[in-house]
Amino acid sequence: MKIAVITGTAGSGKTALTHALSVYLEEKNEDYAILNLDPGVKDDSLPYSPDINIRDYIRVEEIMVRYDLGPNGAFIATMDLVANYLGELRQQIIDLSPDYLIIDTPGQMEVFAYRATGSVIIDRITDFPESRKAIVFIFDPFLCHVSPGTLISTLLLAESVYWRFELPIVYVLTKIDLLEETEVNEILDLSEHPSKIFEKSKSFVSRHIEKAPLLSILLNQEEILGKKLIPVSSVTGEGIIDLFSNLLNAWSETA
Repeated sequence: MKIAVITGTAGSGKTALTHALSVYLEEKNEDYAILNLDPGVKDDSLPYSPDINIRDYIRVEEIMVRYDLGPNGAFIATMDLVANYLGELRQQIIDLSPDYLIIDTPGQMEVFAYRATGSVIIDRITDFPESRKAIVFIFDPFLCHVSPGTLISTLLLAESVYWRFELPIVYVLTKIDLLEETEVNEILDLSEHPSKIFEKSKSFVSRHIEKAPLLSILLNQEEILGKKLIPVSSVTGEGIIDLFSNLLNAWSETA
């Protein structure tokens, strides 16, 4: 079984990419299944029909009422409570036994990726003989385009997710249909060669002159911080073939 865990910041397009990838697999007549791991998503907002749905077992809105919690507290509690249903989720995966499993993770990435339960959930429900797992980390182009600081922050976030799960990771730039080609190319270039951020924005350097030496060292470590992004549009399907090809390479790393 080849497993893709889709993650990224809130609003980056995880669910849309999950759907686009499933459409591609459907067109290829591949045997696949989708697991919705977001207990807070509205049922009627999903563009796909999940084969396995955590909301069949637990929902954020119900936890809010039961424990008199606000949305954030309820979401944290819900993700911890998901651990009670890992056996059921795992059994559903076994029953389906797809060749490909796409896991759509919660919108609030930090709750999923950085709490202890996040990696435990993935490890336990996907611990099958000869399974191949990879992370798909989504770069939201609008965050990358706001300022040099937000791009640097996203690059650091992507690196931290890699170390959090310690799995092969594929980096995707989504929503390219909403940007000009020059804007897309600029993000791709700066993400792969972050040292160019200094060259592009002298004002950014001058505002952070005291920290510039540290930033310079960090940004010049392109083999660590630099990320080669795959430009993708979940709306038009552009780049999905490249994404799948890169996933095949990532899965082979765990063989």
